[in-house]
Amino acid sequence: MLAPWDVPAVSAPWLRAALTCLALAALPAACGDDPTPTPQAPVLTPTSAPATPTPATPTATPAPASQPWQAFPSTIDGYTRLVEQDPAGLESMIDENIATLNEAIEKDASASDAYVKRGAARVILYAYTSALRTDAETLLEQAVEDFTTAIDLDPANASAYIGRGEAYDQWRQMDRAFDDYEAAIRLLDESLSRDSQNVDALTNRAYAYSGMDEYDKVIQDLDAAIELDPGDPWTLISRSLAHSWKGEVAAAIRDLDTAIRLDPDSATAYNARGSHYMEVGELTRALQDFDKAIDLNPSFRWAYGNRGSLHHILGDYDSAIQDYSRAISIRPYSVVYRNRGNAYHSKGEYDLAIQDYDVAIDRFPQYPQTYVERGDAYFMKDEHDRAIQDYDAAIGLDENNPYSYYSRGWAYLSQGNMSNARADFNKALELGYDSGEIEDALAALKSLAENG
Repeated sequence: MLAPWDVPAVSAPWLRAALTCLALAALPAACGDDPTPTPQAPVLTPTSAPATPTPATPTATPAPASQPWQAFPSTIDGYTRLVEQDPAGLESMIDENIATLNEAIEKDASASDAYVKRGAARVILYAYTSALRTDAETLLEQAVEDFTTAIDLDPANASAYIGRGEAYDQWRQMDRAFDDYEAAIRLLDESLSRDSQNVDALTNRAYAYSGMDEYDKVIQDLDAAIELDPGDPWTLISRSLAHSWKGEVAAAIRDLDTAIRLDPDSATAYNARGSHYMEVGELTRALQDFDKAIDLNPSFRWAYGNRGSLHHILGDYDSAIQDYSRAISIRPYSVVYRNRGNAYHSKGEYDLAIQDYDVAIDRFPQYPQTYVERGDAYFMKDEHDRAIQDYDAAIGLDENNPYSYYSRGWAYLSQGNMSNARADFNKALELGYDSGEIEDALAALKSLAENG
């Protein structure tokens, strides 16, 4: 009847939390901790750490700070790394940072870097919590104000332009985001014309290029940065992400191999490499990497989510559910609810599956595939009216997904609505659904019509 069940997941945003959320070719709209996966063919793509969209700019260990706030991260990436060490303590940590920055700005309103750091804190707070708070858009408004103030105080502050670009990116104001990324690139071009060996300028420019999806330029800048400083594992992790965006999985794995040699305690590198191994079907290696990532960081929910997806592929649904549940207990996010729903579906536990789909949809209602999957669960319970409602919702969000029409066709057929079923099967075929399955469906329709 229905097409084979697949385990959907979202591609990894393990570095640029703010951008990836949005740009996550995976998830449009402000998604924060709940990035929106772009509808894809049924291929299991591991959920990685929060993807701060675009390769993250490696944050160097700060020099001793004369003021405590000077040691705070000034990039989304810097916060992402901190957050994944203790995701459950996210809000309190960032709220404390913002409070300290408020005091610093009150004492010295000309401290442009303090505005950049506060803007970054607000963007990452939005990225991780927007699905759960009513004042989410206010955070982006405040972040834009912070970055704008920093630019007014220091028009040559490339980090402020990048930060504001990310805030606009999260806000889906892409023209403004691109204008800011381009402004940052112009400033960094000038800096590199004066000093072509400025590693920070190269990595920052790579970050800005990634916001514009110019991955060849990202890799070119990171190549130069790595040649100048081959001992920084984070630059290699960033380049591996750029390679993965281009579909160059082998190159991404090579970069992660080197990053792990440089830093054998990098849970992020193991988790990322495991996701790539899973992508190319090297499941034993993938499992070893996810196990290692979790061993290094027992609070790394993205690794639990990825390992859960791997267990699902292997048919070990109970272990998958256990890993998904562990990820949820650390810090919930919609993709892991959706994936756990799929595991329950695969076990035939449709009521539990529907409960998880309900949560995933409530947290991120813009993603059509979850409606399809909940519709499938209702279909299996013979609740065809509710299944059709979900398929309708999915088609409303993405009218070019053939599986939604195919599934709705079966629901109509089960109700005896032959004309609607035939129209949906033909539409699915028109959109590229498997012709053999459509032929079987139309044959079933014909048989039912003839035999009553």
